[in-house]
Amino acid sequence: MQKSGRLYKWILFLWGVFSLILLTYLAQECRNTDSVAVCVLLTLSILILIVFWLGSVKDLLFSVCYVIKRKEFDQIYQKVRCHTTNEQPAFVLLYCTYNDFNPTALLKSMEQDYPNVRTVILDDSTKEPFQKEIDEFALAHHVSVVRRGDRVGFKAGNLNHYLAGREDYDYFVVLDSDEVLPAHYISSVLKYFSALPRIGAVQARHVAGKAENAFQALLGMSIKSNGKTAQVVKNFYGANALLGHGMTISRPCYEATGGFPHVVAEDISMAVLTKNAGYEIVYAQDVECVEEFPYDYVSLKKRQCKWTQGNLEYMQRYHRDIMTSHMAWYEKLDMILSHYMLPLTPVLSFVLVTINILLGLFDYQVVRHSFFIYAAMTLFLLSPLVSDVFVYGRTKKAYLLLPYFGVNIVTYASMAPMMLRTVLRGVFGQRATFLVTPKEKRQFSLYDTFAYTIDSLLFAVVLAAFSYWSCKTIWPSVLLVGSCALAPMVFYLSNIGLGRKYLA
Repeated sequence: MQKSGRLYKWILFLWGVFSLILLTYLAQECRNTDSVAVCVLLTLSILILIVFWLGSVKDLLFSVCYVIKRKEFDQIYQKVRCHTTNEQPAFVLLYCTYNDFNPTALLKSMEQDYPNVRTVILDDSTKEPFQKEIDEFALAHHVSVVRRGDRVGFKAGNLNHYLAGREDYDYFVVLDSDEVLPAHYISSVLKYFSALPRIGAVQARHVAGKAENAFQALLGMSIKSNGKTAQVVKNFYGANALLGHGMTISRPCYEATGGFPHVVAEDISMAVLTKNAGYEIVYAQDVECVEEFPYDYVSLKKRQCKWTQGNLEYMQRYHRDIMTSHMAWYEKLDMILSHYMLPLTPVLSFVLVTINILLGLFDYQVVRHSFFIYAAMTLFLLSPLVSDVFVYGRTKKAYLLLPYFGVNIVTYASMAPMMLRTVLRGVFGQRATFLVTPKEKRQFSLYDTFAYTIDSLLFAVVLAAFSYWSCKTIWPSVLLVGSCALAPMVFYLSNIGLGRKYLA
């Protein structure tokens, strides 16, 4: 699938136009004040907005590009779907687990319409009940179980422990504990390897499984929309990512990369190594896998913490590799925008709020300035959600879009204190750890609701107090304060079950 930098040229052009508007506003504001300190603070705030705007323009144009060119994309995918091959290379399904086993999901994934496949459970579990359940499943369904004496390298180490030096497979598929592969997964993925030259890895599309509560129903919508739009566009105008599950890698590609890097974000790091080894990654939008969206706020928060750690570690260890890789300039830029913004967004947002508070100390018209800032930030926050309108706008879930937007913004903004702590710890040398997203289903008491969101609530109180002390209003920090204050409401959504009609 031929890639082009044309879309990113348009992105940079529009970003330049928006940046010019922001800089014009900055010049006007600086002319209206005699304070050097105010000019410095205003300059910093505008530079942060310019950084945010690059990601916003990218998200917006990716969605527009998909709408305009989706028929053209489908025609290219159709050529792959029509490809036939008589070869039956050896596939192995690698089910990675750590004190988290879903026999129903694994059994469904094993029901492939392809003959030359076997399944291996790579079990890093430390708890005896999980080990026992896995052993019983393996015995009943003739599945191999591989364990190791340590957890060095987390998931990457687990995979390398099994794969290193083996020659009894041609392709391996990585599954997470809650993943369900369609029956045609292998036969469909094999067409990509057979039809396209230099393909080293194929990443399948994902959708969220059936929601069991309001939290999953609203926030889980993002998985489908991102998979149907942005990831498809990356196939032609960006850098294809590996998601760590639902992905297939060929043995020659794995051997050429030297194996998975022992980092938390082993998937996105492997994507860079794959490109440097001379292989391509392709996104299979017609191969739909199912995964469970985190059941509640606690589980999502833990996953977000892991992703923040992983992306920060990725920035620190692989930035030079990206810059010197064999990727085209627009692929490098796409990787940076896709992965760097997760740890940068909470930090830059906090700095932006701090600047607004400091401006109040200089008797600057911070309320008026904040209106301008919030207008730009609102567009930044909403731009990634544009794809949801295209995917769900004409479906039965269209009525959920408005609450989805609100809950989405509040949920992730309310995690700012956790993400700030995570970034600071990473910057000051704390090693990233692989956090397993909890899968247990639970009901929370009112006490739990406030206990698990106390960091967000305290953050809101402190930030509001500083804003009022400096500016005589909380308006400069109202977005963060409001989101953190509403964290208990979002938290409680997982206690709201859904009726049978919704689940059908």
